[in-house]
Amino acid sequence: MQTLASTRPFGALRDDGSVDPAHAGVLSDELGIALYEHMVLARAVDERLVALQREGEIASHASAIGEEAAIVGAAAAMHDEDWIFPSSREFAAALWRGMPLTAYAHHAFGTARDPGRGRNAPDPPFWSAARVVSVSPLVGTQIPHAVGVAWAASMKKVDVAALVYFGEGATSSNDFHTGLNFAGVTKAPVVALCRNNGWATSTPASKQTASVGFAVKAVAYGLRGVRVDGLDVVAVLGAVRDARARAAAGLGGTLIEAVMLRSDTEERADPVRRTRQHLEARGLWDASREERLAAEVHADVERAIAEAQAAERPTRASMFDDVYAELPWHLRGERDQGDPEP
Repeated sequence: MQTLASTRPFGALRDDGSVDPAHAGVLSDELGIALYEHMVLARAVDERLVALQREGEIASHASAIGEEAAIVGAAAAMHDEDWIFPSSREFAAALWRGMPLTAYAHHAFGTARDPGRGRNAPDPPFWSAARVVSVSPLVGTQIPHAVGVAWAASMKKVDVAALVYFGEGATSSNDFHTGLNFAGVTKAPVVALCRNNGWATSTPASKQTASVGFAVKAVAYGLRGVRVDGLDVVAVLGAVRDARARAAAGLGGTLIEAVMLRSDTEERADPVRRTRQHLEARGLWDASREERLAAEVHADVERAIAEAQAAERPTRASMFDDVYAELPWHLRGERDQGDPEP
């Protein structure tokens, strides 16, 4: 696939939209269309929430514009029974797994209909029904948790793996080292996807490391390391599938460095455009389908946001719910005080 000595991440999509023959069987027609539709949805949601955050409608939003291929492609490569541990930018993985768009809108606005009752940070979302885990917004803390879940699956001898996302900043955290070191020791079936936004071809990857890239760090932990073009959904899908198959075979985890290459051409730098170009090259997409999709996505996003904007906010008393099996007497008194007058 590629070597750690190489400074160039491997990709599958060519500039004309065709795919390298070595990766021709990775993406079926049906899956290709589904991936593209979800990437378009993720972009539309992202742009709308960025605007809402700037308007003060929501508290915060961690944008992932330009990272849709790495996020959606990786989630699509995992099995339904696998666990997903997002960082702050992977709401699109939850949507791919089946989290309703309205549920994410309620989460972003922190309404009374949010499963977390508005207590969690706006990002990342969680959806327990699809094994998308609730994690801390603090950098890197989800990595040891993902390894622990993967190790538990291995000990139970069940075919379940864990996918954990994080950015290059998390590689400077203690949790990155302890988590991946433990993954190497236990051969836990974990796929660790690092989105690298600071990559360069001939200089250190970023202020986070003196090495060229992050995949090389896998060697020290006894993991497999892969560097992939993070803007190429076919390459990401194939890399994560291979990593998942390797984990299921008992060969241990993989650290995948998804490089967010910056290009002089807008088309080359945009994963959504690149995916559409590929579908067009295969005769699976055209202008009329694009127009219909854009209209449907816009309507769905606006409908979900309108519902969340109109929903009630959590009451003060709700902060006491789901904390104790039986609320202590001194907290019952505080709860019964009710909400303050406006």
